[in-house]
Amino acid sequence: MDPAGARGAEQAEVEPTPREVAEVAEVDEVDELGRRVDRWVERGIIRRDQADAILALEAGGDGPGRRPAVAEALGYVGGTLALVAAGSIGAESWADLGRAGRLAVLAVATAALFGAGWRLRAGQGRALPRLASVLWMLSVATWAGLLAVLVTGRGDAFAVDPLLPVAAGSLAYAAVLWRLEPRVLQQVALFAAAAATVGALADQLGSSAGLATGLGFLALGAAWLELGRRGLVRPRRTAETLGVLGLVAGPETIWAGTAGWALLLGLAIALGLVAAGSLAGRPVLLGLGAAALFLFLAEAAAEWWRSLGAPLAVLLAGLGLMTAAVILSKLRPAARRHAP
Repeated sequence: MDPAGARGAEQAEVEPTPREVAEVAEVDEVDELGRRVDRWVERGIIRRDQADAILALEAGGDGPGRRPAVAEALGYVGGTLALVAAGSIGAESWADLGRAGRLAVLAVATAALFGAGWRLRAGQGRALPRLASVLWMLSVATWAGLLAVLVTGRGDAFAVDPLLPVAAGSLAYAAVLWRLEPRVLQQVALFAAAAATVGALADQLGSSAGLATGLGFLALGAAWLELGRRGLVRPRRTAETLGVLGLVAGPETIWAGTAGWALLLGLAIALGLVAAGSLAGRPVLLGLGAAALFLFLAEAAAEWWRSLGAPLAVLLAGLGLMTAAVILSKLRPAARRHAP
């Protein structure tokens, strides 16, 4: 064979076709997009369900489509009907089931909700993973009920308040679910279980339970904000919302114990949230801080209305609102520059 012809045949065998080159390039682009999307999720720019929808679309999938949406709607309707039926049955025959029957019902419900969520969590698009998130959140409630029946059935042999083991067990279960799927509802369930655990621990202190609970909520809220800022708890916006709720619930709980100084603490926290939200460009902190400021100002006016007099109370509220307005007017440009 002619040497030139041999070289041509060898190149024809080795060189990929244009179609193969295009397929390889497309795969590389999708992989690169996947790495970028993962980084966006870690930074809190988009949610995991949004990332899944983007990757499914760019990979040639059909996106959420009609079938997952119908499946999600059927799942919500079916779950609602099941909860209503279970509530009706439980209200009528819960006492007749006995401890073993209650444990069996709650265990089956928890396993069913967890199993259904596990099957749906890997679905394409947003609808099915979102439904899985709802089911897993409901499973935390049934798990807490299971622990409550299990603990209260031990009678006087149990040395501590049953609320503590129930809250701690729910916290552990919610943490596992959030670790498997760090979505919004899983984080909400985790925070709620953590707050219940803080309240249960503080309740052991007796007369000082109100103060301890308020301080615990403050610590929990501050820790949640810091974890969200560091990216250890995601999504970040949800972490900021829950953290602010903890910071606001702290002074509110302490004030319920007739501690007037807690309102001043709440006002300081609210002003700090407004300033931090403006400086860092975090709209969640800014908006919730402004709402908390209005709340504590209204409560302070109601608390000191009689002792200080109506004019002085109105003056206090007006000065607080003007302070907030000055902070917002000075720092809002920084928020616009840093806002994503």
